[in-house]
Amino acid sequence: MPVPANARRDAFIMEEGDGRPIHVIGEDVTIKISSRDTGGAFAVFEGRTRPLQGPPLHLHRDQDEWWYVVEGEYLFEVDGQEIYASAGATVFAPRGSRHTFQNIGAAPGHTITTVVPGGLDLFFEEVETAAPRGSVPNVAKMLPIFEKYNLELLGPPLAARRSAAASAAD
Repeated sequence: MPVPANARRDAFIMEEGDGRPIHVIGEDVTIKISSRDTGGAFAVFEGRTRPLQGPPLHLHRDQDEWWYVVEGEYLFEVDGQEIYASAGATVFAPRGSRHTFQNIGAAPGHTITTVVPGGLDLFFEEVETAAPRGSVPNVAKMLPIFEKYNLELLGPPLAARRSAAASAAD
């Protein structure tokens, strides 16, 4: 996704609590460095994930994604590989990989995420508009946004998939 050429060119600092807060399908995200700030080179955001929550299974055709776990216990799934990560761990999902994660702890989790190149923050802004806090996301309304940003929605979050698998096994 093209980013305006008027990207910020001066050094800056984002203190704790600074940034642009966004609500993305059940997760609170704060954009710390927007792709608008970097001419599209990358974006950095902070995520807060409630216990047993996480995004749906998806892929980014254009972005590598890197998470640093600040607090909490997470289960990541990258191309079918399960990766358990807790505070201090770093997890990488290359572009084109099928991935998701879930906070598997009893307390809220906290991550710092970088995507290269940027653009995922712009996707988040559009998703928040299409599915504001408290609304039930409409998949038909969301798919064109995924397509616009060269992302693919592949399935439900880990919690829903595990629940369905447990029900099927009974």
